[in-house]
Amino acid sequence: MGVDSSLVDKLKAQRDRFIAFAFAGADLLLEIDSDGIIGFSTGAGEAMYGLSDNDMMGRSLSEFIFPRDRKRFDDCILRLKNTSRLDHTPFTLMGSGGAVTRMRLAGIRLPHLPNTFHLVLSRVPPMASVEVERISGEIDHKSQFIDMVRGRLNEANRIGTDYTMTLFDLSGSNLRALDPKVAQSFLSTMHNTIEECSLRGASSGSLSSTSFGLVHDDKMPAAEIHKRVTMIADRFIDKNKGATVKMRSATLEMEDSTLSDDDIAKALGYIINNFVKDSTAFSLKSLAEGAQLAVSDTLTRVRNFRKMIKGDDKLVFLFQPIVNVRTGAVLKYEAFSRITYNGTMFSPPQIIPFATDVGLIGEFDLITVAKALKLMKETGTVSTLAHLSINISGHSLGNPGFYQALLKMLEENRPVLGRLVLEITDAAQIYNLHEAKRLLARIRKLGARISLDDFGSGGAAFELLRNLPVDFAKFDRDFILDAADPKGRSVLKAMTGLCHDLGIVTVGECVEDAATLANLCSVGIDYAQGYYFGQPAVDAAKRIKYFTEHIKQAGTNEPGLMNAV
Repeated sequence: MGVDSSLVDKLKAQRDRFIAFAFAGADLLLEIDSDGIIGFSTGAGEAMYGLSDNDMMGRSLSEFIFPRDRKRFDDCILRLKNTSRLDHTPFTLMGSGGAVTRMRLAGIRLPHLPNTFHLVLSRVPPMASVEVERISGEIDHKSQFIDMVRGRLNEANRIGTDYTMTLFDLSGSNLRALDPKVAQSFLSTMHNTIEECSLRGASSGSLSSTSFGLVHDDKMPAAEIHKRVTMIADRFIDKNKGATVKMRSATLEMEDSTLSDDDIAKALGYIINNFVKDSTAFSLKSLAEGAQLAVSDTLTRVRNFRKMIKGDDKLVFLFQPIVNVRTGAVLKYEAFSRITYNGTMFSPPQIIPFATDVGLIGEFDLITVAKALKLMKETGTVSTLAHLSINISGHSLGNPGFYQALLKMLEENRPVLGRLVLEITDAAQIYNLHEAKRLLARIRKLGARISLDDFGSGGAAFELLRNLPVDFAKFDRDFILDAADPKGRSVLKAMTGLCHDLGIVTVGECVEDAATLANLCSVGIDYAQGYYFGQPAVDAAKRIKYFTEHIKQAGTNEPGLMNAV
């Protein structure tokens, strides 16, 4: 009996989809045998090791592990053999050019393949892995470091000992003139040295792309850490003429017996933020001192923030259309919040982080939703045919006071809810998915719709799709930009297919040209948003516009599409 070709196609599509999902969270996929010999490799091996996939075949994976990490690597492989699973474990890998890269290794052994192990390797993004061009500081792992420090403090209290925190800053160094691989190797070596000095070799982290910190005990005093780090820096300068390394540091006592958990969190946030902002002016010596200053600073900033957002005239919306990739029709307009205060307009990056840090984000979100509902009921600023998408934070959804106030507000404005979309930002920060699911279901029942912003970021994307009742998923910008590459396009296509299987409408952002729009259309994305259709503007939603000419230029238009209105 012949094989059903449609079934074969479906199986192939499912296989491609799972491979794409694997690449969404990894840089390299490997298959090794019980002796550690590589039998299959695909991904970024050439970029990391200077070797093609074919060159890696038949070689032992341990060859690429930094010598210091090989015992730990052997232990991990033994654990994988015994338990059939390996959670993400950090290693340092060596390339053919001598550069080292921090990676996380995870793996699984399938029951029907007892002598074969499937591994995924993902680059660790802290400073040690940042290329020189990115030394300006895109990556922020401060919250992860703070969480680690709080864990070590709890541990110190349990066992009755004291730990110390030391911070380092290299922002004054000049590494830009160097080959990126040389600078990356230096940064990796510095990171490895700091990690080795930290408590149990697992109590360090990046604060920014040029600063990092560690927790240590009296077995590894600060003076010894400085000695080792300085030695690495001196050796690097001797080998690389023209490079300069300027290093500033601070060591703080962490005695916390008089501090609450909330005080500790605020103190650590205040300490880390101020050290990263300006290490030359940093003078704090203890956690308690940081807590005292943090409280005073926070109260002042809260008062100033409330002054900024108080009053209906302070909040301004800039609107940007979200457009059907095949017809040019507008689905909705996203309303970007701006605060005007003392003649200055403040954008979300200047507002949201602080509001989130001090617990005012729910208050800000309610003001935003109230303003949008008011505009939808009035005439003039927003067309009566326009649908608006308003951002609310995942942090707000964990606040019972917020969602009670939100539901009351929505119930009082039912006539316009059919035109309202609530777009959840920072959805990965929702700590109670069950409560959020219940709230969002009630909102949808009232007539509003729900969208997930930055879908794919944060590591919990598929868990969110599985649990939350959503109508739209807007893909994270990195997936859109990566779709210019065939591998990235496959990932985006797989994610789009999953959303469609769940009945979710897909949106791609950051569309700045016809080529990007064509890429989105080729993977099946429904709607697009970006500067290609226009920058956010105060009057963009005043009159409904069609973007048929933009669609035709990209070649994504449906046959027989009418001329632009």
